[in-house]
Amino acid sequence: MPRYCFAILLLLLALPLHAQRIDSIHVFKELPPGHYTSASANATAWVLYRKQAAHTAVKGDRMATAAEAMTSYRPERHGFRPLPGLQYLAMGWSGGRPFTLGVADDLDLVINFTARTEYRISGMTDRIRVRALLARMVVE
Repeated sequence: MPRYCFAILLLLLALPLHAQRIDSIHVFKELPPGHYTSASANATAWVLYRKQAAHTAVKGDRMATAAEAMTSYRPERHGFRPLPGLQYLAMGWSGGRPFTLGVADDLDLVINFTARTEYRISGMTDRIRVRALLARMVVE
């Protein structure tokens, strides 16, 4: 199973699920090489979207499992900074409004650049729980 499948599912976790319904997410299959900051990662997500870069679209039933996994992540305010561990970028839509997302640090950090919010995994037990949920989502 491709590693980006896990990123797709993890990006679902970064959404403000308690506040609004998410329509879809496009996870870009490749991240252009380079050194990224929060601002450049956000800009790159928009460039990839405008270029219609190869992506995987996620919609529908997988959102419930993502909401369950989200309980293992701790939301914090995101301060713009270098992101040496950035692995994936995505564009999401909620009520027709776009937002940009990133995954870094081996799936332990998810960033909603638009909302300036980041979500960190809480600990080893939660890390194992989230990976089990993600595996379940891929299998279903």
